[in-house]
Amino acid sequence: MDMVDLSTVDAYLFDLGGVIVDISPDAAIDAFNKLGLKNLHEQITLGHHEGLFKKYEQGAVSTNEFIQQIQNMLPNQVSDQEIIDAWNQMLVYMPNERVEILERLRAKSPVFLLSNTNDLHRNKYVSMADAYDNVEPIFTKAFYSYEIEISKPDLESFQYVIDNSDLIPERTLFLDDSQLNLDAAKTLGFQIVLVSESNSMVNIFSKM
Repeated sequence: MDMVDLSTVDAYLFDLGGVIVDISPDAAIDAFNKLGLKNLHEQITLGHHEGLFKKYEQGAVSTNEFIQQIQNMLPNQVSDQEIIDAWNQMLVYMPNERVEILERLRAKSPVFLLSNTNDLHRNKYVSMADAYDNVEPIFTKAFYSYEIEISKPDLESFQYVIDNSDLIPERTLFLDDSQLNLDAAKTLGFQIVLVSESNSMVNIFSKM
């Protein structure tokens, strides 16, 4: 990975899952499997869902429609809350040290969020930070695929952020755990960095 010169960065754009929040698609798949919904590995993935789950993250179906369609796929009726809990198993943990990094960055620069996510996961993650009832106000502005009806790596999702903020791509650092998303952002001028187990948010900003 190329080193990023933070002196050339005036704003930050973060992905959510796999960057700020630890996620486990397998945990959600296993939870749905226990409810009787099988073979979801091709639909529930790290960052680019398919089928019903993609429609949900792009706002093509509402939360009520999502739950009802899951109900229709199950061999036996379960409570709506069991479906919600199974889906939310994907969101595992939001370490305090990552929230503290966001706070330090936000004290000096605009900090934006662009996430392929959905209403249920949004409601879950905002209360996952220990010191916050709602962590969302840390961000200058948060963009969610289900609201803007576009998901990464579609170039239109990044253009939407540009058009609805005051950030300059060439002076903005975009952090994501998907190289596909990063490559798309780079074509529009964003500085990019891949977040991984060996190159975490903490590592990237360790010299702040």
